[in-house]
Amino acid sequence: MGELEFAQLLPADRTLSLYPGYTAYLPGEWVNLRCSAPLCEQVSGFRFFPQKGQDDSSIVQQSNAGARLELMVEKGNAGPYTCGQWRWEFYGAISSGNSRSVSIKVTDLSPAPKLLREYWYTVYLAGEQVNLTCSAPGHEEVSGYRFFYHKGQQDPSIVLNPNAGARLEFTARKGNAGSYSCAYWRLESNQEISSRNSSSVSITVTDPPPPPTLSLHPLHPIYILGELVMLRCSAPFGEEVKRYRFFNQRGERISKGDFSQGTWLITTTYAADSKAYTCLYWRLEHGRQIPSKMSPPVPVPVMDTLPQPVLSIYPLSGAVSEGLPLFITCMAPRDAGKRMFHFYNDGAKIFPGDVGSEVNTTESRTCSMNISVLSILWSGSNNTGEFTCEYEENVSGRWILSPRSWAVNVTVSAHSFLWVQELVVGGSFFLINGLIFLVSHCCF
Repeated sequence: MGELEFAQLLPADRTLSLYPGYTAYLPGEWVNLRCSAPLCEQVSGFRFFPQKGQDDSSIVQQSNAGARLELMVEKGNAGPYTCGQWRWEFYGAISSGNSRSVSIKVTDLSPAPKLLREYWYTVYLAGEQVNLTCSAPGHEEVSGYRFFYHKGQQDPSIVLNPNAGARLEFTARKGNAGSYSCAYWRLESNQEISSRNSSSVSITVTDPPPPPTLSLHPLHPIYILGELVMLRCSAPFGEEVKRYRFFNQRGERISKGDFSQGTWLITTTYAADSKAYTCLYWRLEHGRQIPSKMSPPVPVPVMDTLPQPVLSIYPLSGAVSEGLPLFITCMAPRDAGKRMFHFYNDGAKIFPGDVGSEVNTTESRTCSMNISVLSILWSGSNNTGEFTCEYEENVSGRWILSPRSWAVNVTVSAHSFLWVQELVVGGSFFLINGLIFLVSHCCF
């Protein structure tokens, strides 16, 4: 009697199951086929039968307890499987009937999604916000998304939004720099069927470049209202600078456009937001222009223009006979530590000793003005014309020039008397000192 005849002696109630029990498997997954016999059966071995009806050589035999066949899922091993058992008798091997079949269905991975950055650049400053968006193809049915970081680890901060894609948001820091990818999945008979992974996106995190140095040209301890000052922004040595910008102390940008030369011209004002300035620069890194830290602020102290001096003459009429003395007084309107006075005739500066002139200056201790007197002991035709004066004041170490005084006209007549000249020569010195004393001790 053949083996097939003896096989009919054993009942065909073998059990074949799949673990995990999915209805479909992805290529590369592992699946176990488990074949078991009734507990009362004596079993010498098990056989698995794939679709073509041939025994599988990778069978693992376990007496009585059953057998397990482990397969890596591929297109080539998809299809139905059955199993059976056999035992040895004195007259030969007796086989059972086959179990009911189970089917291994292999499904393809869904097409990969697209992973996009919110911005095109790959480098971020530490502290900036990074936004990644994962989107499946429009025709795909999606149950959820996953993001992967570095070595394929799932990122726990995933935000699922199956209808509109998924968005991953995080703050850039050195610890989360690296490559990111994403995938989506769908549920099929309670099984997650994953898509292929998206192309990776690289995130680089950098610190801002070191701050530049801001300097003023010309450099003064104080500036006059309306004066032009050049701001010069200098990056540290070795930095490849693409552009510069300048800001007032409120952080408002004052420069227009972007300048590679690093200079900007300002006009001094009294505005509170214009008394200190800063600047920064950009360098090119990984295709992105990275802004530096802000330079230390540089103050620009501003003062109003000095008050205009007052010019007066003696004689008061401005008409003097030739050979008589002429006294021109320049009065500054307030006290100051150091001043220098200058006199002009028809715009030309008068130096002490010119055409018999002498300059005497005094500082008031009781009143709010300082006085300088230009004395011309012998008036002549070259002393006619418009006389003006100005003064310089030392403010915080800088000599500041005042505006010119109003002009006073002087005319010199050609008629004189010898006795008058002699009288004037003898008394002019007393008159000069008395005039200075009188003016400097009177408050205007």
